[in-house]
Amino acid sequence: MKTTNLLTCCSLLTAAAVICGCASDKTETGGSPASTDQAAPTAKSAYKSREYAANPSKIKFGEFNSVELKETELSPQENNEGNRKSAKVIDKLLLVGLNGIWPNLKVIPAGGEFSKSGERTLQISPRIEHIHLVSVGARIWVGVMAGGSDLIMHVDYRDSSTGEIIANPDFWQGNNAWSGGWSHGAPDNQIRDAVVAQIAAYTSGNK
Repeated sequence: MKTTNLLTCCSLLTAAAVICGCASDKTETGGSPASTDQAAPTAKSAYKSREYAANPSKIKFGEFNSVELKETELSPQENNEGNRKSAKVIDKLLLVGLNGIWPNLKVIPAGGEFSKSGERTLQISPRIEHIHLVSVGARIWVGVMAGGSDLIMHVDYRDSSTGEIIANPDFWQGNNAWSGGWSHGAPDNQIRDAVVAQIAAYTSGNK
């Protein structure tokens, strides 16, 4: 009888230890619930999740007798040799896109002054606010580790007769590292084309 009682006590103690052990493990591995709050996106990355949209111009561009396009300028923090080359490419693309709207479009050098003609003129000034284009070489050798590409451009449309800025939209396009990584840089190169197409479409739409 004593042996039976002893075995029963041991069984009860073992069961209690197992139960306590399980409870202890559950507390340690489960912990407190993970927070579902996420930080708001930064200004630099927030534009990627927005659809492109821009307010219409105060004055229809078709009212102007002539049009002048200044070469693309770079914001100070983006002014380096590589980005200046990208700006030159953008200028060529813009010229092609806007020449279809105004065949007599006049180009003004970056940093230069618009003409002092007495004729009412639409003055267009594009500026690169932010640019990061991953090169094809980086995509091939580094892949997704090179990050994503993005481009933000600001364009001022000014009425020469009053000096007023009648439209000042922003244009943007970006991709993530994975979309560029799997295609060896093709989407990275298309970022520039897409932004120029947005500018041309906006300009044509407001004529």
